[in-house]
Amino acid sequence: MMMQELSKYAFANAKIRAMLSRLLNAETFSRLMDSKDIEEALEILKTTPYTQAIQEHNRKNDLKILDKMFCLNDLKIYRKVYATIPTKKEKEFVAILINRYEVEELKIILRSWHNKPEAADLDNYLLNEKISFNIDYKKIISAQNIEEIILLLDDTPYKKPLIAAKEKFKEKGSSFYLEAALDIDYYSRLSASISKLSSLDKKIASKILGIEIDIENINWLIRLRKYYSLGLSEILSCVIPGGSWIDKDTVRSAYATDGLAKIAESVSLGPYAKIKDLISENAYLIENFLYEILLREIKRALAGFPFTIGTVLGYLILKHRETRNVISLLYAKQYRMGKEVIAPLLRME
Repeated sequence: MMMQELSKYAFANAKIRAMLSRLLNAETFSRLMDSKDIEEALEILKTTPYTQAIQEHNRKNDLKILDKMFCLNDLKIYRKVYATIPTKKEKEFVAILINRYEVEELKIILRSWHNKPEAADLDNYLLNEKISFNIDYKKIISAQNIEEIILLLDDTPYKKPLIAAKEKFKEKGSSFYLEAALDIDYYSRLSASISKLSSLDKKIASKILGIEIDIENINWLIRLRKYYSLGLSEILSCVIPGGSWIDKDTVRSAYATDGLAKIAESVSLGPYAKIKDLISENAYLIENFLYEILLREIKRALAGFPFTIGTVLGYLILKHRETRNVISLLYAKQYRMGKEVIAPLLRME
């Protein structure tokens, strides 16, 4: 079995280990946080793999465009990783990871369609290239109703979850239900893909994904309870299945509690015990704490032998988080925030 895993991932191992070495280190992030302004931060980034995007930004001078270019660069990296994987089931898994970018774009479009903005505004947020499926976003943003949008997504996996959420969307008048349905469908497809992998790959990928799903469920549960008034059945219908610790029973218990402190206590299970001590502080601290737990699991996967799909998943998560940290830091510099304000916002070791 070990020899099979080594043989299957030999080329991918060499490629991804090299890509891991190009992730920004703590010293670079420290220099970025210490930079006096956004111009100095951009100069520092010119010495990193972000240099091409930075040079393009200098010609357009727009952080929204730079954010989009960073996303396009990450998408390019995901596709490079996909190309290194030699076997069908593993490629299918990475293809669904790539699909996440399209799910996020579709959620933006649905939110914008519901709020009826000018379509031109979306150019700042969409990647403007095919990711997984052929989707005509201009037709979607111009659609008269949700039924028309569903028809436009006929040849995609997004049709089914939107049909399931359609009546709730029409009843409540909120795109939240459409977005939640897309998230549940995405993670369900990813979990189904993991179930087809080898026993070793399945074990490691399931651990990482389980924590990611827990993070998603904990974050939205706290926000929903804080900002919305939803019935228990509505909340339960939005729980993403497949988490390591947080499931519908946990959420049902949290719903029965009164106030955010009690909710935090109900989800402070196993490795998440510290949440109940952080709930009274900045919400970013909870997100960063949860990311630390995810990072520990990723490090175990990266340090493991032989090379597994967990290394692929771990690297892609780290790269995505790095990009989000860089763009968050640049926005903070643009608004002249100091290091003491920026540091808690970043999800790092």
